[in-house]
Amino acid sequence: MEAQKVGLVLSGGGAKGLTHIGIIRALEENEIPIDYITGTSMGAIVGSLYAMGYSPDEMEQLLKSDDFKRWYSGDVEEKYIYYFKKNPPTPEFINIRISLKDSLKSVKPHFLPNSIVDPIQMNIVFLQLFAQSTAACKENFDSLFIPFRCIASDVYNKRAMILKDGDLGDAVRASMSFPAMFKPIEIDSILAYDGGIYNNFPVNVMKDDFHPDIIIGSTVSTNPGKPKEGDIMGQLENMIMQKTDYTLPDSLGILLTFKYDNVNLMDFNRFDELHDIGYKRTLEMMDSIKSRIHRRVNPAQIEARRLAYKSNLPELRFKKVNITGANERQKQYIRKEFHENNYETFTIEDVKQGYFRLLSDNIISEIIPHAVYNKEDGTYDLNLQVKMEANLSARVGGNVSSSGANQVYFGASYQNLNYYSKEFTFDGQLGRIYNNLQLAARIDFPTRIPTSYRFMASISTFDYYKEEKLFSNNDNPAFNKKKEEFVKIKAALPFLSRKKAEFGIGIARIQDRYFQTNIIDFSQAKHDRSTYDILGGSIVLEGSTLNARQFATQGSREKMAAQIFTGREKFKAGNPQAPVENQYKKIQSWLQVSYENETYHKISPKFTLGAYLEAYYSSRNFSNNYTATLMEAGEFAPTAHSKVTYNEAFRANQYTGIGAIPIYQLGNSIQLRGEFYGFIPIFPIKKDEYGKAYYGKAFTKFEYLGEISLVFQLSFGSISAYVNHYSSPNNDWNVGLTLGWQLFNSRFIE
Repeated sequence: MEAQKVGLVLSGGGAKGLTHIGIIRALEENEIPIDYITGTSMGAIVGSLYAMGYSPDEMEQLLKSDDFKRWYSGDVEEKYIYYFKKNPPTPEFINIRISLKDSLKSVKPHFLPNSIVDPIQMNIVFLQLFAQSTAACKENFDSLFIPFRCIASDVYNKRAMILKDGDLGDAVRASMSFPAMFKPIEIDSILAYDGGIYNNFPVNVMKDDFHPDIIIGSTVSTNPGKPKEGDIMGQLENMIMQKTDYTLPDSLGILLTFKYDNVNLMDFNRFDELHDIGYKRTLEMMDSIKSRIHRRVNPAQIEARRLAYKSNLPELRFKKVNITGANERQKQYIRKEFHENNYETFTIEDVKQGYFRLLSDNIISEIIPHAVYNKEDGTYDLNLQVKMEANLSARVGGNVSSSGANQVYFGASYQNLNYYSKEFTFDGQLGRIYNNLQLAARIDFPTRIPTSYRFMASISTFDYYKEEKLFSNNDNPAFNKKKEEFVKIKAALPFLSRKKAEFGIGIARIQDRYFQTNIIDFSQAKHDRSTYDILGGSIVLEGSTLNARQFATQGSREKMAAQIFTGREKFKAGNPQAPVENQYKKIQSWLQVSYENETYHKISPKFTLGAYLEAYYSSRNFSNNYTATLMEAGEFAPTAHSKVTYNEAFRANQYTGIGAIPIYQLGNSIQLRGEFYGFIPIFPIKKDEYGKAYYGKAFTKFEYLGEISLVFQLSFGSISAYVNHYSSPNNDWNVGLTLGWQLFNSRFIE
């Protein structure tokens, strides 16, 4: 009776596996021993935690934490977002990677992700969570706090894999890698998938490997039922999952069966509900369990053993970095992100910061880290399996709009990593309103304080149209046009982890073409022209942790810019007989300072409230006339629609703009979004009887704009159906539909 050994078998089942923790808690509280554990998928996660010495309270704390949410969402914690290395977002639908070494054989179209959950977060979390226990058990799962087995699947050879040694994190990761949901992991040169494909309830493994006297089994899954026409996940399960025997003969032990028909694979937010179901059911069966299991263990003794086990876990201190998948010069670059030499130690926090910094660059597609313990000096080797991106990429995308603001985007990049990182890019956009071609070159040096240098050459045009109607086919020419050509050199340094400081200098030619009247005969009239040749310098401090290129729902974006310019203005009238000077010239110098902040606060699981603030000051003098002055004034354009609309009421040389952005999340990728903004020019720009600009009285004007949209966020773009209203001009209502990303390249005056 004293030697009676008890095995616990836990099935897979996604979030339903949270039930297992309630069972373990009830068994512990009633002094029922657990001597061995086998599990599959979610059963492997819960089982491995218990086998590593986690108590039910500690498992609850972990699985309710934000860290665990990042496992299955793939989101990166804000403090690790390394904005310094991020390029501005581009509106591509598809990104095709081409390797120079293997020519067209290695073309990789990036249209849909390799898995629903991005592995970037999971790779590093599993290192931190399992490395110490892997070291303590010397890669033998029999030597964990509780002997453990988990099941993965070798789909090539169509067999179950019983994992009993090696890296514990890899074993658990393989056991839970459901196809399409999670990226598979390679174990002994075999791509390992979710163990539930071939054995979702490993009673046989418990019997064969541990020979317990009695087994307690917990099943939260059933074999897939007949798939329905619209149930893609059900169809996938039927194609992938083999039938599992979920029975446990009474002669072998006790079976707890839980049937759920309303719990989805990723419903981990229902922890309390699912935990309590397992806990209460186990208590209901406790008399039967105690009649079969006579041996008892004191919970205090279990906790004392846990503390003793954990106290012997070797501390996560790293010393040496070993890299595969990169050449020698690339290895030097990568190592510098962690430490300067192999004699100094570094912590898991250093590992995480270096890991996320490297992946912020587009040159490395994935890093799979492992920790290998050195008993001699008590440190770990950090082994990094690096997967480099192909050198060349080609991108295609854009935006389709019912209002006519359509864009076609195309881009190409060449990237190379040696002692330093370099990138050459070409981007272009063609459309009715916006056209742009931009060349850029960037070099990053991994010095103690990283530095980045970028050269840009750009030419762009903005054409603004007077009338906008739904599905408009207006052939009239643009009433206002802006053409901008510039070259600029920038040097940047990281500022904290989420911002960068950038210093720039450049020259530009900006030409505005416009009419100074609203009554235009397009068949005869010619635009007036104001041309500006400008030399300027800038200091910009900016950063962003927004979770989307457009229509973000979490994170923040902040930008502060101080710029100084000097240049010459020239004016030429479109009508040679106009009573204004045809060849007006003027030298201007001015200072410009701006601040912009966009932040989202989660109020409840479904509701988010965003806040927007923009402040702008320019000492720029008036241009030749009122229209030219407004064309070069600061523009308050916080929404996608306002960025392609010329509205004189929202332009000034000094202003403040504020906004509230309430968002209701209708689903994982559907949001009902409101955007409401107020605009206050400090000194409104007015027009006198001669067509010249002058300042009105301070704070005598207020404008507002509002927009309500239904947004569908897709992997390749966003769909937005919107209605908006501007306070000026009167009755300015707009309704429309957009598909894609509306993003513009850099401009000279930021």
